[in-house]
Amino acid sequence: MFHNLKTLLVLLLIILKEAGPIAACNTRCSSDCRCSSRGLRTVPQFLPISVTTLYLRSNKITAMSPSDFLRYRSLKKLDLSHNQLTSIQPGTFSNLPQLHTLILSRNKITHILPGMFSNLIQLQQLSLPFNQITIIQPDAFSNLPRLQQLYMNNNKIRTIQPSLFSDLPPLQKLYLYNNQMTTLPLAAYSTLSLIPNIHIFNNPWQCDCKMLPVRLKMSESHSFENQITCSKPDNLKDQMLKDVSPKDLLDCEEPSIVSFQRVDNNTLAQGEPLHLVCEASGIPTPDITVTIPSEQNATTVESGGRVTLGANGSTGTTITTAEFVTAADAGLYVCTAANHAGSTLATLFVDVHLNIPR
Repeated sequence: MFHNLKTLLVLLLIILKEAGPIAACNTRCSSDCRCSSRGLRTVPQFLPISVTTLYLRSNKITAMSPSDFLRYRSLKKLDLSHNQLTSIQPGTFSNLPQLHTLILSRNKITHILPGMFSNLIQLQQLSLPFNQITIIQPDAFSNLPRLQQLYMNNNKIRTIQPSLFSDLPPLQKLYLYNNQMTTLPLAAYSTLSLIPNIHIFNNPWQCDCKMLPVRLKMSESHSFENQITCSKPDNLKDQMLKDVSPKDLLDCEEPSIVSFQRVDNNTLAQGEPLHLVCEASGIPTPDITVTIPSEQNATTVESGGRVTLGANGSTGTTITTAEFVTAADAGLYVCTAANHAGSTLATLFVDVHLNIPR
């Protein structure tokens, strides 16, 4: 009998162990619902409306909408880390006015858009590290009056707009390390100087004339000044910007377009591919934009994916490709090269011969 009782107790413990996590993600989870690692593809809608803490990490959620959180207006902490989110609709969290912690780390988010965090008037911590963020649009963090901690480390952020944090209260923590930032606007420097805990190390800082205003502003009174280590040019590599003489940052050269031409100069017929190459020089390496006859930039043209642009930032070369050209692709193409020292352009006329049926 004792053996049977012991066996029964073991079975009961196993059942309780299995039931514990399940009970944490159903109608009985009360204020703290733990729905992590359950293979969820959407936000569950069966939880109590009184929930204040919701863990949804390590699931398979790819998209969300404002209606997903309509019943959870009492949420104060939301963890969506380790999912597969690529973008977030503006207003997605607008029904969560009490939310103070939002964790979106380790997703696949690429852009931070205005309105993405609208109506989060109580938000204090926003965590976005280990995504694929490249662009943060102006006003992306507007209307967050209580935000104190902003984590965006380990992304692909190339630059920060001078006004990006202007609408925020003084942050206590800002993490931007391990990104792709090459320059720091002077206005952004002034904003960063107000943040007591900031990390911007491990960025490929380009110590050239773009950074001269920041270098002249440095006073050695802000800790983040010790985190800006030059990656380029080679003669300043691994030196701290604060230790570089301002005269060594004056070496800038206005861009010039070396060539802008078609790869194949044969007669271009309708339905054939078009390949253009624009090569430019300058210090620092200029940014190149190609404008097609429709007056759109090739970098932003969709056209069903028919027009593409590839760039080699280290050499200042851009290749524009249009698959299956039509009569609409004929006309004037403009290549513009620009850097901190100035800009220039070159034009190229492309003629497309129509295939006339016989």
